[in-house]
Amino acid sequence: MAHDAFCQRLQRAVGILVSEKDRVKERLLVAYASQLSNVDPARDVPEALLGEFDEIRYALSDAGMPYGYGEHAARKLNNMTEDEASQLARRIFALSLRAQERISASV
Repeated sequence: MAHDAFCQRLQRAVGILVSEKDRVKERLLVAYASQLSNVDPARDVPEALLGEFDEIRYALSDAGMPYGYGEHAARKLNNMTEDEASQLARRIFALSLRAQERISASV
């Protein structure tokens, strides 16, 4: 997956966050499971965005993928407050914007 594919995954995650009608925690779980968990940070994420992506990913799940040890996304999200979940969704949106800016600047 190239950096532009990473950007596309972020955009799809944001689409899930803004278009679904479930609670924000449920939307975050879908965005993580369908998009963000499939990103290989070492290969796919631009170095300048890696720290932020790692923080977001760890906030959602520290489990090895797909069935490794650690706290899985559903449990972590269940333990979050709605405000924490909303803040995390905003961080994903902001990261998506920064990733898009990097892609646009390199064209």
